[in-house]
Amino acid sequence: MKSVKFIFVMTLTLSVVVCSAAFAGGIKQRMTQRLPQIVALKNRGIVGETNTGYLGFVTAKKEEQDVVAAENKDRKAIYNHIAKQQNVSIQLVEKRRAAALFSSGTKGYYYQNQAGEWVRK
Repeated sequence: MKSVKFIFVMTLTLSVVVCSAAFAGGIKQRMTQRLPQIVALKNRGIVGETNTGYLGFVTAKKEEQDVVAAENKDRKAIYNHIAKQQNVSIQLVEKRRAAALFSSGTKGYYYQNQAGEWVRK
């Protein structure tokens, strides 16, 4: 099971690297610039990672909605690119990314389980 997980993570990582190269001029730079804001929102428990690989609001506080929306828009573009490269559905890419985010996730951050409930890792 660990070898399957390792292969999956490596395939996803390679896809992200290839995708990053394709979007190096724009998406990667924007995501890097937003990262401190996103980390701050995660540290405060305002946003977490959804079970579809996007950011979601954990509480009724919807601070910095523009940052979250921009991040999700860029993630969707990357997921679409990967889906086309691998000839799979975007839903499959989203699920794979969500699984990877959860398995490598930071303790104390929120993640959405398959039932849609927020859980703290």
